[in-house]
Amino acid sequence: MRRASTTLAAALLAGCAVPQPKIPVDSYLGGDLAVVRSYAEQQVLDGAPENLALVLNVQGQCELYLGDEDAARRSLLRAAQIMGTWATSGGEATAAVVGSESSKTYKGDPYEKAMNAFYLAYAYLVKGEPDNARAALKRGILMDAEVGDEKYQADNALLFWMAGRMTQLYGGSGAAQFFDEAREAHRFAVEHGSRGAPDNVILEAPERGNLVLLLPVGLGPAKFGDGAENELARFRAQPHPAVAAQASLDGVNIGPSTILSDLVYQAKTRGGTAMEGIRAGKAVFKSASRAAGVVLLDQAMRNSRRDREQAQAQAVVGGALVLISALTAAAADVRYWPTLPATVQVLVADVAPGRHDLVVDFVDGSGAALPGLQRRLTVDVPATGEAWLLVPSLPPPSPVIE
Repeated sequence: MRRASTTLAAALLAGCAVPQPKIPVDSYLGGDLAVVRSYAEQQVLDGAPENLALVLNVQGQCELYLGDEDAARRSLLRAAQIMGTWATSGGEATAAVVGSESSKTYKGDPYEKAMNAFYLAYAYLVKGEPDNARAALKRGILMDAEVGDEKYQADNALLFWMAGRMTQLYGGSGAAQFFDEAREAHRFAVEHGSRGAPDNVILEAPERGNLVLLLPVGLGPAKFGDGAENELARFRAQPHPAVAAQASLDGVNIGPSTILSDLVYQAKTRGGTAMEGIRAGKAVFKSASRAAGVVLLDQAMRNSRRDREQAQAQAVVGGALVLISALTAAAADVRYWPTLPATVQVLVADVAPGRHDLVVDFVDGSGAALPGLQRRLTVDVPATGEAWLLVPSLPPPSPVIE
């Protein structure tokens, strides 16, 4: 009885789902990054501890866009340490079996781990540590391909390509292999439904360019529950006017952007195979337990006069099965990183060293520029080395008022 009581208490506690934090996405899309950052900071301090990695990612992303790379690196690294830990505590194991999926620590889907690696790598690059940037990217590649004990085809060309460029920047070996992997990942992804041209101009000459623009475009996929027990975690694309970018340097067009990562595709698939976070096993267990419990309770009523001892046993077991069914939450975890882009695109150019005026225009599906998203920047291209800029399809950040 003591053991049963303990299990029941654990089940009741485990069934309490942790809700998605209410990230102010409208403020984010309006360029009010300081507001979003402030919300995330508050959630880090006072929010549900199970959501810590999620809000740290949002915080780090905003810090990066606001130019606070040191703070971004700390936030993203802290999130990475949580997301990269596969082991769970005993309480979380109980939650995963009996309780809601979202009653355990958020560690993100593979595409979210990959984006954490992407942003963290850029933060290291800006600090002048391309070797650490490559290490972050390699971790992202691993997380993109492995889920628990299962392995899938790594198909995030962005991470491979950036790892090759970081290798070149710090003078390491293996850049050519990363570029080959990037081409293979892109080919595989496009064949399985990813957006992007089969002939990718970036990957055809992956070493080209001393000016590199990383362009997060649009708004990433939303996650929602579906199915009779909400046991399916599905993804849907979210509307956003920007679908691509183009840039000019000192008034001269330097070309359109090229997709290297389609996050909608990455979210919906594992190695090209549709993976919707199916928790069908739990849903079947829930319905089967309920059905079996009802049958046993019915049999107990029928046997109550003929065999009281057997009827009592059937009633106890049947009641337990109905109770377990009621406590079992088959619903999938639908928490997600809501401020991610729909795609990450890249534009590279070979330009003369020195200071230049850069204009980045984001365009809609018809190719028309979106004036509210235009970014005007000054870029210093070194005589040796490369200049990298991260420019999202957001309005210029609102000034921070002290």
